[in-house]
Amino acid sequence: LKLTVTADKPARFPLLLRVPAWAQGATLRVAGGAEQPLKPGTFHRLEREWNGAVEVDLRFPMPVKTSRRYHGAVAIERGPLVYALALGEQWTQVNADKPHRQLPHGDFEVRPTTPWNYGLLLNEQNPETSLTFEERPVGARPFSPEGAPMAAKVQGRRLPNWKLAHNWAAEVPPDPQESREPLEDLTLLPYGCTNLRVTEFPRLKG
Repeated sequence: LKLTVTADKPARFPLLLRVPAWAQGATLRVAGGAEQPLKPGTFHRLEREWNGAVEVDLRFPMPVKTSRRYHGAVAIERGPLVYALALGEQWTQVNADKPHRQLPHGDFEVRPTTPWNYGLLLNEQNPETSLTFEERPVGARPFSPEGAPMAAKVQGRRLPNWKLAHNWAAEVPPDPQESREPLEDLTLLPYGCTNLRVTEFPRLKG
């Protein structure tokens, strides 16, 4: 992240830089000088005399992190983003016969059109070896499955015994799980770019 502070004449003032808690190993370089370590989860106070255009270079590493959830399920994080399996969607308008439900203010039911019940092939100790991240062109609607600017690739197998219960996904089966289903390439998107999603997965044995 590069910032340029411009002052028409010499002026001394502080610049407060927020360092996210996830940014372990964050560093700062001012005007091409020596690299300085930053403390995650703090505001770094950079006070100096500014004159002309001064470049401030911030580096926030984004290692892949896994978090344990209910029944030992695993969630995948990278930097500030949590990743989820985006599902195909079938939208059906409901309550259309009731007052004040005319479009665009209607009520909708959304059902998945693609499989959702996967276990992931994931090296929890070194998750970078199990996932590949790719940047995509930012779409007209970045917070949508079609416009997501980032994606993660991971492999998994379907878990036939993980079914729907009362029209929603049943409890996540205990981790780890066995499956004889074919190994599939899966695409995960940032959580905020999905409408229907699965975010917490069992790991596969082996």
